[in-house]
Amino acid sequence: MTLDLTPVLDELNERYREHGSDMKVATMTLVVFFENPAIGELARDRIHTLASKHPSRVIVLDGAQDEPLHRVEADDWIELGVKNSSAETLRSAITALRLSEAPLVLLWIASGITSDPRFAMLSEHVQTVVYNSSLLDTGHDALCELVEYVEHHPRLPLADIAYLRLAPWQESVAILFDGKDVEELFDLRRVEITCGSEPEAFYLLGWLASRLEWTPSSVNSLLNRFGKRVEFEIRREGEPRRISCIALSSSRSRFVAEVDQSAETIQLSVTGSSHHPQRYRAINNPGIAALLERAILWGQNDRVFYDSLNAAGEILARGKV
Repeated sequence: MTLDLTPVLDELNERYREHGSDMKVATMTLVVFFENPAIGELARDRIHTLASKHPSRVIVLDGAQDEPLHRVEADDWIELGVKNSSAETLRSAITALRLSEAPLVLLWIASGITSDPRFAMLSEHVQTVVYNSSLLDTGHDALCELVEYVEHHPRLPLADIAYLRLAPWQESVAILFDGKDVEELFDLRRVEITCGSEPEAFYLLGWLASRLEWTPSSVNSLLNRFGKRVEFEIRREGEPRRISCIALSSSRSRFVAEVDQSAETIQLSVTGSSHHPQRYRAINNPGIAALLERAILWGQNDRVFYDSLNAAGEILARGKV
């Protein structure tokens, strides 16, 4: 079944005639696909915020609505009901509605990507794919799907919002092991992560594993580069999509970064043979619009992200054995 885009194109042409040279130049064509109405409302709100900063043509593909639905808002906001539309139908619609001179970005917020021909076709024709594994699933199924898809499509230009949330914690770990304590990184024996959803926790563990050359050895342990065992534990507690604590223990010391009671700062502490006064860093949790901006502008070129994703996938695969 094809989508009748005539009313949409007519309305866009009318708006162009009305506004002419006063129309803003779009920096991208942003395609948003979802099937859950609640996720759709959240996505609309965040995309409006992003588009106000970076003028864009936004094409919302509402997988919860039937084909007759179409709506054109403002100068460059288009919504289509695509519940029963095929992959080819969606590709044709985007080809007709996109701005040819602007980069094409796909924000895909739906599960089942490994077996969805719509995702496979659309992702082949965009400059960037933005995914959000922890919005889809507070467990790790959506992350496992992403790992499997990337394994078969290694050139996919991808960014995952769940990974981009890690920056404050990556910085905190770097601060914990600055100076003379850096040698203790190679003597770590245990990692404990507390998080309200699993993708962020596995990404953080995968980041550590990829940077320190750890390899999975069992359901709850890894081996470091010297063949020493590193145990790990992930606790599901607190607000979804938020890490609240990471604790790393060596044979001599314990390094902890955790959100304080005010939830305004991350408290850094080191005890044992290595000891430091408590340190603090402000929590900088950028909103989803800021994370989207980061993902679109440069997130897909982050080699460390792909290394972390691959390592997280290996750890998750070991857990299924």
